Amino acid sequence: MARPIKLLKWWLIFCLTTLGFAVASYFDMHTILYQADITKLSFLILLIFVFTSIWVGRNTYDLDINKNRKKLDVGWFIAESCLALGMVGTVTGFLFMLGTAFENIDVTNTRTLQDALAAMARGMSTALYTTLIGLMSSLIIKVQLVNYETTETQLQDKNAIE
Repeated sequence: MARPIKLLKWWLIFCLTTLGFAVASYFDMHTILYQADITKLSFLILLIFVFTSIWVGRNTYDLDINKNRKKLDVGWFIAESCLALGMVGTVTGFLFMLGTAFENIDVTNTRTLQDALAAMARGMSTALYTTLIGLMSSLIIKVQLVNYETTETQLQDKNAIE
C-alpha cells in the first residue's frame, strides 16, 4: 500500500513539472531562452534537472520495506549545484553586461548608445534567466527529495512499530 502513495506523490510533482514545461513550450520559452542566455548554462541546468528527477523517481519507486534504503545525499548536492550553476550564469551575465557594453561608446552617436543598451540587455537577460532556471530546478529537486525522505521516515517508523 505504501508504494502507490509514495510513487503518486512523486508522480504528481513530475506531472506538474511536465505541465510547466508544456506551458513554457507553448509560449516558445525555449527559443526565447536560447536567444537570451549567451552562456547556455540554462540548458545544462535543465538537462541535469531532468536526469535527477528521473533518478529520484526511480529511487522513490524502489523504496520498499524489504530493501535497503539509500541516502540521497548526492541528490541534495545536485540540487545545490543547480543553484550554483544559476549563480555562475548570473555572474557571467553581469560580467558580459558591464564588460562589453561600454567598450566603444560615443555619447554623441545614438547608434553606439543603442548597441551598448542591447549588449547590456543581453547580459542582464543571461543573468536573470540562469538564476531563474537554477532556482526553479533546485527547488523542484528538493521537493522530490523531501518526498523521498518523508516516505523513508514513515517506512522506518512503521518497521519500528512492527
